[in-house]
Amino acid sequence: MRFWPQKKWKQIVIVAVLVFVVIVVSVLGFILFKINSDYTSNLEIMNAEGTESTLIIYHPGLSSFMEDTAYAFADGLIENGWRVEITTASSQAPTDLSGYSLLVLGSPVYADSPSSTIQRHVERITDLNGIDTVLLVTSEGSNGGAEAAMQQTVEEYGGTVVDVVSLFTSAQGDSIELAKQAGRDFVIE
Repeated sequence: MRFWPQKKWKQIVIVAVLVFVVIVVSVLGFILFKINSDYTSNLEIMNAEGTESTLIIYHPGLSSFMEDTAYAFADGLIENGWRVEITTASSQAPTDLSGYSLLVLGSPVYADSPSSTIQRHVERITDLNGIDTVLLVTSEGSNGGAEAAMQQTVEEYGGTVVDVVSLFTSAQGDSIELAKQAGRDFVIE
């Protein structure tokens, strides 16, 4: 029994199948790497003269949608006079929350789960000391599993979830405006 066939058309089919398998495995490997890897960015300070300080930490995801919604939420907060510091979840992101009144965690949803980078960052903080936390979640559509998992993680590490903002990629323009409005509407009681 020979592995390599004699007929030319069978050789072409085997090569095509092998190329397809290599491409699929490569793409899946890249996606898994991207959604599970920290992405380091600079800490950006917006409205440095704001009266209340918030820290927004997000995982950028496979598209710009999560980043766009995180910045839209920040813009809404700034309209209410908040000082906003924003960065991506990584080992370089702040873990000392003592100077903040609010923590915002942003995550895209993958297979009805939040990004593992957000969960790892909460673990790096170790104790949220009761800080008010907003969960900013983006997805194609969710049954709430990612939101519940994020809330459980925040509460497990001593945070208080005060709001969950779920936004859908199918309505990107509307979702960006909804994120900005959620920031505008946010008031610490």
